[in-house]
Amino acid sequence: MKTQAFLTAILLMVSFLLRAQNQPPTPIQPNSQDRVGEYLNPTFVKFKSAPVMVPSKKDLFHSSASVWKWDTILCYDTVTGSNPFQRIIRTYNSQGLPLTQLSERRQGGFTWENFAHETFTWDSAGNWLTYLAEQWQNNAWVNSVKQTFVYNSDGNMVDWKREGWQSTYWEKVWHYTWHYNSTGLNDTATYQTGQDSLWVNCELGINSYDTNDFVAGVLVYAWANNNWVVSRRESYTHDSLGNYLTSLAQNWQNASWMNYSLSIQTFDTVGHNLTALFQLWQNNAWVNIFDYSYNYDSAGNMTSSVRRNWSGNSWENSNQNFYVYDGWNNLLTITFQNWNISYWRNSYREQYTYDSSGNSLTGKYLKWYSGAWHPEVGSLSIYADHLQDSYATLPNLYRYSANVDSVLVFTEPARLSLKVILYPNPTHSIVYVSSLGASADQKGLLTFYDLRGQLVLSKQMENETTGIDISSLKPGVYFVRFSDNRMTRIMKLVKD
Repeated sequence: MKTQAFLTAILLMVSFLLRAQNQPPTPIQPNSQDRVGEYLNPTFVKFKSAPVMVPSKKDLFHSSASVWKWDTILCYDTVTGSNPFQRIIRTYNSQGLPLTQLSERRQGGFTWENFAHETFTWDSAGNWLTYLAEQWQNNAWVNSVKQTFVYNSDGNMVDWKREGWQSTYWEKVWHYTWHYNSTGLNDTATYQTGQDSLWVNCELGINSYDTNDFVAGVLVYAWANNNWVVSRRESYTHDSLGNYLTSLAQNWQNASWMNYSLSIQTFDTVGHNLTALFQLWQNNAWVNIFDYSYNYDSAGNMTSSVRRNWSGNSWENSNQNFYVYDGWNNLLTITFQNWNISYWRNSYREQYTYDSSGNSLTGKYLKWYSGAWHPEVGSLSIYADHLQDSYATLPNLYRYSANVDSVLVFTEPARLSLKVILYPNPTHSIVYVSSLGASADQKGLLTFYDLRGQLVLSKQMENETTGIDISSLKPGVYFVRFSDNRMTRIMKLVKD
């Protein structure tokens, strides 16, 4: 019973923290993120109840020439130093959604070996349909995890199944189903677990709404003795924007409702969460546990968050985070600090750089000691189109570098005979570009860009093969854009 009560408390605290970040309540929560090994994709799903943004493609070169996102991420730790121990290679569809994600590791020397592989499918509206995760074992891909998702005609998720591979068969793990009323509001949610070949009922949640169609309450039933039995409930109040001001959790005990937890939040006029307080019901009174306060810049980016814990009869500082952004609202640094008796002490820091489209170039994890920041192994995020990438996680590394190794090439159907070749690659001083099949009056234009999308060199093709002196460029990765009135091609060039 103590263990169950503890787990219930943890789940409620997690639920509170999600709402503190302005996420909708879900009484029946999916399990936490799972991976094959350390790098496989989490179980993230974009629920219809939350705003779903499909960012438009930001292309540095041509409106229909390329999808500008990272394709390869090289991961480093503090032991391997300058040699990456892990790399992740991704492909995309025309919507910029991931299709495949291959993770490889170095197994002695410099040979890359398969580690994990993920496959995604999507419908035309960008809804996630299937997910398959595989691990490399004994020189073959072996099933690990699969997920399937189903949506109704309004695009609401109605079914989510997860299964795990057990040597010769798929074992059922979980099954969520959602039902929506005639106005499109989610009225019920069911959670089932797998037993042998069957799905077994576990929990049922029933939502109620106020006159503004905001969730007013959730009543949760547990499956016991082949019947649904009342288990717990949560009640909510909102401001005019729909933000959750209060959330009261109660358990059904001895034929009556017993208070369990209460969260209270405040927001500014545009919906930014300013404060969040969490309390537990103890000895017939509400007792403070912890609280948060948040600050924002003029663009709405969170600049700081502070947590305090209740100790005795007063608040004590616990930890705080500081966030710094560039002029395009890309997150540059997160600095984590802990309270040390009477002052704030630096703890950890994440650092990021981006290209001009808001795609990750580098990430770095640091620890503070001896009065300076030093390399440390931790978890880093990846960003694409200025947003956090939800389909990859990078734990247990010091830094990463993200590159574009392959770019979608646009060609007109009648012009497929034209080929463009760049060599040698890498090169130190001279690079040659050949446009095989080009006519005398259509030589094409060559433009060179650095990783941030800045133009560094431009040259008109003089012949079918043209040599370009790049000795004045700094060592690094560049992109060479060939274009004429028939096609556009973008190629990666490494200058050593």
